[in-house]
Amino acid sequence: MDSGKRLSRKGGRAGLTKEMLLPLPAEKVRSLSLEHHLALAAIRSGHGDSDQISCLLKAVYLAFFMRDAGVSEAQIAQFRRAEQVLERCIERVERGERWWLLDTERGVLERVLVLHDEQLAAVPTHRYLAAWTQLRRFIVGAMRSPIPRL
Repeated sequence: MDSGKRLSRKGGRAGLTKEMLLPLPAEKVRSLSLEHHLALAAIRSGHGDSDQISCLLKAVYLAFFMRDAGVSEAQIAQFRRAEQVLERCIERVERGERWWLLDTERGVLERVLVLHDEQLAAVPTHRYLAAWTQLRRFIVGAMRSPIPRL
């Protein structure tokens, strides 16, 4: 089959290829992790801009979408706090301040980025791509946040 997918035994639906079942390539994981951590470093140093905030929001939302089913409210709250940290940073810029984070805000984002690094290294490629699909739907949709308020 030209599409690279094979048919499963149930209902003739396309199954997942071996590549989709494997984790992301290590080089891709390192590249994404570096991008996210450099964005945080730029914001932390006061030299960031909207590109770095967008990168960090993307990482927070992808981490949320890639989370395991049945995570606790505390874990969901962690994603919500990270989103709020970035929203506060944006609000400061809108008031004429530079891009920066409080010390307590940095820790919140660092924890989510470490979690996301672990996800990127472990989840199958199809889950990463599914999270991207969810992120694209969120971006074009009308929701303010994909992360539920607790």
